[in-house]
Amino acid sequence: MSLENNEQINNEEIIDDQTSAETQKADNNQVDNKVPYDRFKAKVDEVNALKEKLTELKNAKEAEERKKLEEQNEYKALFEKAQEQIESIKASAIDAKKDAMLAKAGYTDEQVERYRRYVVGETDEELANSLEQLKADIPPAATKYVDPSTANPAKAEPKQKDLTDLGREMFEKLKAKGKIK
Repeated sequence: MSLENNEQINNEEIIDDQTSAETQKADNNQVDNKVPYDRFKAKVDEVNALKEKLTELKNAKEAEERKKLEEQNEYKALFEKAQEQIESIKASAIDAKKDAMLAKAGYTDEQVERYRRYVVGETDEELANSLEQLKADIPPAATKYVDPSTANPAKAEPKQKDLTDLGREMFEKLKAKGKIK
């Protein structure tokens, strides 16, 4: 116990002793049901002090709970922010998957950008079904040639042979086979 409590207890004992002596005198003369003002004031002060301590404790407890809730709200905000980041990562992963599927199907980069929004779904099956529908509606631009490079000129045309040169080559071939001597 604190010093204040000890002093209050000692004061109450002294007051109790005084009041018991006064009541004995009063019993001899007449029964007096009145409480002495000092005793009444001490009790009222004690009750008021206890009420103040109780309100202080309640306020402190509410402040701690409020602090905890604020911390939880911060955690809630952090959780919400993390959820948003996860959703954006998922969306970018799905877009990358759509791009890869469209490119594999034969669409050009320009077409991939344009047609990505028509491929819908979150699972591989949904994306594949959506891609098949897109292919049926808009077939991919299939290129069957290779663009020549700028440093590679066109192939030169062979010189046309005249009939004299053609006859000489045939004679040489037959001579090589041994049919003509």
